[in-house]
Amino acid sequence: MKYAFVVLSALVLWSCEQTKTQDYYISHPAELAADLAECQRAGKNTFNCNEAAKAKFMIERK
Repeated sequence: MKYAFVVLSALVLWSCEQTKTQDYYISHPAELAADLAECQRAGKNTFNCNEAAKAKFMIERK
């Protein structure tokens, strides 16, 4: 039973998307463009998509 819990926990952690902040996207404009394009293409509404959109807004606002 413990083995199944360990395997399931590992799979859940492995499948999690690395979260990126608004500041990260401002510092990495190439990833900002790529992630925004992927969000729009796939119709995603994830934490990263929201942070990328906020970063784009902040960059355009300057």
